[in-house]
Amino acid sequence: MGGSVLVRWLTALNFRWVRSPPAGNRVNRRRAQTYETHASGSNTPTLIDVTPQAPADIAGLFSSLLATDPGRPRVTWYGPQGERVEFSAKTLGNWVAKTSNLLVQELDCEPGSTVGIALPVHWRTVSWLLACWAVGVHAVVFDENLGPARTDLAFDVLVTDRPSTPPQGSTEAALVVVALPSLATRWTGDVPPGAIDAAAEIRLQPDAFTPYAAPTPGSPALTTGELTVAYADLLVQARTAAGDPGTRLLSGAGPSRSIEAYLAPLVAGGSVVLHHDLTGLDPAQLEHLIEQEQVTATDLGPSL
Repeated sequence: MGGSVLVRWLTALNFRWVRSPPAGNRVNRRRAQTYETHASGSNTPTLIDVTPQAPADIAGLFSSLLATDPGRPRVTWYGPQGERVEFSAKTLGNWVAKTSNLLVQELDCEPGSTVGIALPVHWRTVSWLLACWAVGVHAVVFDENLGPARTDLAFDVLVTDRPSTPPQGSTEAALVVVALPSLATRWTGDVPPGAIDAAAEIRLQPDAFTPYAAPTPGSPALTTGELTVAYADLLVQARTAAGDPGTRLLSGAGPSRSIEAYLAPLVAGGSVVLHHDLTGLDPAQLEHLIEQEQVTATDLGPSL
């Protein structure tokens, strides 16, 4: 997908970031640009390009984050039971490595495999998507808001928290069940026959991951609805969608908006604060969260 297609996609999704206060001012964010007030005091904005080169792959992304500050929070998640879970680059990288090893060692995934992702706004969703891209598979997000499930794709794996209602077209795939309680160590209840309990099995995987092969640049990395992004464009589009370097983004976006909400702040050397129901917060709660988490930009796009 080229840059113009990405712009049309984000526009269709009503994608919008705004800079969070201080000074009570909120300004519309333009991806890969920032505004500067003239020294004369004029409020006329001057566009400044702040776009560094995107990392080559997920391994390069984590190398950059670890070299910059391995202990700095990169993903923070607020759950429906009042949970707050935080992951540094080091901890998140560990989860991604373990999940990647599960995909390869237990599920026989490789570049070209197709993995369905049917998960909500959750830190585990971020980890699974990053692992998919580290392995080089085609991640397909199931989202009923984007229309019917894709039936033209053959799925090798389905990752879901709702195994009793698998999306159409995924019933023949190897099943991975994901427990959603913040720090669950196993699936609650009976694991469906033949399924893998992600929480239990990921913990047993090695802490380091080295891919056996890299995906070709033109192979699909992510599909949401009818839109597909190739590996050659994945991190480039994340860089295009990113805010200022070091952005701390507050978002309620689901996996169908993972490029701009999950990848973009990481590629910018920043972090993301995910809230399971951001639109459900009243203005006072939202302002408290922004202040508490030292948020610098708020994602006002839809919670897809």
